[in-house]
Amino acid sequence: MTHQYENLSPEKFQQFCQALMVRQFPRMQCFPIGQPDGGRDATSPIVNALSGGFVVFQVKYVRNPQSEVDPHKWLTGKIQEEAPKLRELIPKGAKEYYLLTNVSGTGHLESGSIDQVNQILAQNLDIPSECWWRDDLDRRMENAWDLKWSYPEVMTGPDLIRFVIESGLSEHKERRAAAIRAFLTAQYDLDEEVRFKQVELQNKLLELFIDVPIGFRAGDGRSYHVRQLIFQDVATQVPAMAEDAARIPWAYEHQQLVYGRDLPPLGAASFLLHGLGQTKVPRMVLEGAPGQGKSTIVQYVCQVHRMRLLGKDVELGQVPQHHKNGPLRIPIKVDLRDFAAWLIRKDPFSPVDSDVQPALWHKSLESFLAFLIRHQSGGADFAVDDLTAVAKLSSLLLVFDGLDEVAEISRRRDVVDEISKGLKRISANSASLQAIVTSRPAAFANSPGFPGDEFPYYQLEPVTRELIREYADKWLKGRRLKDREGTEVKRILEDKLDEPHIRELAKNPMQLAILLSLVHTRGASLPDKRTALYDSYIELFFSREAAKSIIVRDHRDLLIDIHRYLAWALHSEAERGKERGSITSERLQTLLTEYLCGEGQDPSLGSKLFAGMVERVVAVVSRVEGTYEFEVQPLREYFAARYLYDTAPYSPPGNERRGTKSLSVNKY
Repeated sequence: MTHQYENLSPEKFQQFCQALMVRQFPRMQCFPIGQPDGGRDATSPIVNALSGGFVVFQVKYVRNPQSEVDPHKWLTGKIQEEAPKLRELIPKGAKEYYLLTNVSGTGHLESGSIDQVNQILAQNLDIPSECWWRDDLDRRMENAWDLKWSYPEVMTGPDLIRFVIESGLSEHKERRAAAIRAFLTAQYDLDEEVRFKQVELQNKLLELFIDVPIGFRAGDGRSYHVRQLIFQDVATQVPAMAEDAARIPWAYEHQQLVYGRDLPPLGAASFLLHGLGQTKVPRMVLEGAPGQGKSTIVQYVCQVHRMRLLGKDVELGQVPQHHKNGPLRIPIKVDLRDFAAWLIRKDPFSPVDSDVQPALWHKSLESFLAFLIRHQSGGADFAVDDLTAVAKLSSLLLVFDGLDEVAEISRRRDVVDEISKGLKRISANSASLQAIVTSRPAAFANSPGFPGDEFPYYQLEPVTRELIREYADKWLKGRRLKDREGTEVKRILEDKLDEPHIRELAKNPMQLAILLSLVHTRGASLPDKRTALYDSYIELFFSREAAKSIIVRDHRDLLIDIHRYLAWALHSEAERGKERGSITSERLQTLLTEYLCGEGQDPSLGSKLFAGMVERVVAVVSRVEGTYEFEVQPLREYFAARYLYDTAPYSPPGNERRGTKSLSVNKY
């Protein structure tokens, strides 16, 4: 088959040719695009020759060969133009010359373009020279599976599924391709919308998505380097980032990047979809606080790959160009609660809690992935052998969403072990594999997790003021508010964001959705007082968590009361200078037990409520191993004030005393 090289830009076609030649010349030096290179698009040293020297490569691209009256004449003219520059390279050590083009050669003896170009090269250059025409590129691409996925524009999405997945799979190829196509369609439909029922918000993912910035752990120089290279590349495609890029002192010394201390924000999706992000960080853990958008990020990344594979051209029109330029992968997204259920021989998709073991069950990641594809493809016949056969010819993206939502520590450890072992096996049989795990930051020192040397840890960062405005615009559009009403909401939001205690509530998309809902419903009457505002915020926040956690759902009011008690204890100690607002794990559990006993509650609830506080709600976080504190001080102050108010005694009318509540005052 022939490939659609005209779908590439001239710059990307040159990069494609460089990547193709690297397979034959692994020491190739690839020159940047669009610079005066003296007739060299790439060179490669000749290591076996006694006299040394190098091979010269040049690329010539025609945007639309069919529109050229005589593309062969155009090409021969270009060669004659370049000949003087090429001759100058011979005294400098040039020993061979390759010309690569997307033009189709003609094979007529002596009169055909292939023989004519060979004759021109021989007449003008005194070194061995050859031209790789379109057919030469096509033949070398037939088994270059990695390049097909890295430059998917040369094939349409549906063609990619048909030709890449089916090629080489002579037996069962139609069945396997049909199963993958149906599976991708099902997961696409499942991920098409983002839902937040607490504020009655349901939108198409693309209509509400913002690219939350990504950060990394201190001291991770490799990740810093990769992130900065990606930012530099994306900045050339996104004008809004150009000013930030100009502020960074980019320079190369001895092929090592010298960088400024401060990096401008880089979106997590931009990182994960970029070619460098995929190849340099093939395994990673993406951490984020509740509502920070880690699940939405991977949902979006998977959707971009699916849209390209399924030929969703209309939807792709809403995706930034730099998000659809990277290598293409078959995405498989796994809810880790489902995988945890599978590991204990349960069918996670069964409508009833059945003890019947799922068909073809085996305690392995591959067995579950095959089961997932069978289920979500509508029951297509797909086994572990099929997964292995597809992986051999494909680039895969495996997303494991919600490690923190596997509540039991022993089951979480089992999940981590099986994923680690399974990825090693799949990698051994995969053309290319990228794996992403999402989780909240570990709340316990002994919480099972992936080794940092194999899975670098990245964190989502707070949204910037620009992203807040972008999200607000999309949120208002999703609510279909009239221009005047939307303008008023944005005006109130801008005013309120200047107040520190409100700005703390706009750090991530979920918090923004809550805040925008409050602004929309309350308008100018949005409480300026922290307590009233936080009351509304906490109500919506706990509603979200109750929908995701049985612990929060069953003990919601008790958890809120415990947060108030703990905040009072920590805040009063901080005020007296005894502590700095943190508490050890042991003392936190002791306080929980004391509180439960004092309130007449079952003290055995302590361990469950401890997990609910530090793993699910995450108003309390662990920044130093073994200790806990409130994520932001305004929340600690709010909960402490609520505790003091709720526990303060009433004073008789006419005899009010400091530290008491009047019977005439309405609490709400």
